[in-house]
Amino acid sequence: MLGQHLGTLGRKRKRGNDANEDQGNQLRVLWRLSMKDPKQKGVPPPHPIRGLVKQQLLYCRVGIGYHLQVLSNGTIGGVHEPTEHSLLKVFAMKRGVVGIRGIKTGLYICMSQEGIAHGAVQFSSECLFKESLEENHYTTFSSLSHPGIYLALSHKGEAKRGTSVGRLQPCTHFLPRRAP
Repeated sequence: MLGQHLGTLGRKRKRGNDANEDQGNQLRVLWRLSMKDPKQKGVPPPHPIRGLVKQQLLYCRVGIGYHLQVLSNGTIGGVHEPTEHSLLKVFAMKRGVVGIRGIKTGLYICMSQEGIAHGAVQFSSECLFKESLEENHYTTFSSLSHPGIYLALSHKGEAKRGTSVGRLQPCTHFLPRRAP
């Protein structure tokens, strides 16, 4: 009798697994169908960075207030009124680690070992920043490859050497803002 009961349970489990597999297969088929867009037949899906770009500004509260910008020559600085060079894409690489790219120029913001921020065409480990939300609700960006070096703007809107500032200084505090 016990053997019959165990055999029945085994059959039920098997049927249950088959049902789960069938449901999983159905979900996969639905997902595949939802991913196919007849308008984009043969077009590969967009690259996460090159795809639909959500534009944002990074506002630094130092001085009269500046928006971080990346110029075509690779210079990083700030501008009081937002321009096309201050539109940025902040994208996550993993939890708490981001990259920042200028939308107009296509340059990535990177930080050298000397603490100098610059724009680079090629993405590298120097372009990774640890994003931290501070107690005052502003965000700081410290270099992942060079710990203790922060992205900062001077009271004149120029890039400040990251080795001479700390996370508690207002020149390192940025507020993400929606682009107009």
